[in-house]
Amino acid sequence: MSGQPAGGALTFIEPTEDHAQILLDWRTRPDIADQMLSRVPYDVERQKEWLRRSQERDGYVHRILCVDGVPTGHVSITVIEPAWGIATIGVLMGERAGRIGAAPLNFAYMLNHVFFTMGLRKVVNHILGTNSPRLLKGQPMIGYRPVGVLKRQVVREGREIDLHIFEMLAEDWLVVRDRFRVYQDMDGREWR
Repeated sequence: MSGQPAGGALTFIEPTEDHAQILLDWRTRPDIADQMLSRVPYDVERQKEWLRRSQERDGYVHRILCVDGVPTGHVSITVIEPAWGIATIGVLMGERAGRIGAAPLNFAYMLNHVFFTMGLRKVVNHILGTNSPRLLKGQPMIGYRPVGVLKRQVVREGREIDLHIFEMLAEDWLVVRDRFRVYQDMDGREWR
């Protein structure tokens, strides 16, 4: 298999200001905003400015995830410790097509990008406890090691939320990546 799983062709495109409205709508939708660490004001011009600034940031890579050419979500890689080669990954699925079929395999493209294209050594992710229990339970199946839970770490509108921490080293990904049969990064480069 050439790295394209069944269930809809996945592609990743660089966001432009033309994506500001759809990104803003996704990022401020209550069911999505509740799962994000930061709040985004509903302001299209501010969203466009964020997109312009993002293009100039070192250590930040983001893409619009498309299923069969249709935008369905936003994914990002942020280098949080450049000297140590550590990044964090963000995934926002704005449309149902981003949550079914092959689209949930977006992480494989992202991890290939982190470890091969960017040459980093580790990913550390923080996931709010308000996310789906399936998402939290699925992290070890992808190859992440649970580090722990920061109890009541995040406070939102008076509600205290646990923050789950997961990590993966490059060698951990090498052990499990063959089971997903995705060898491309987000830009379509093949890494065998």
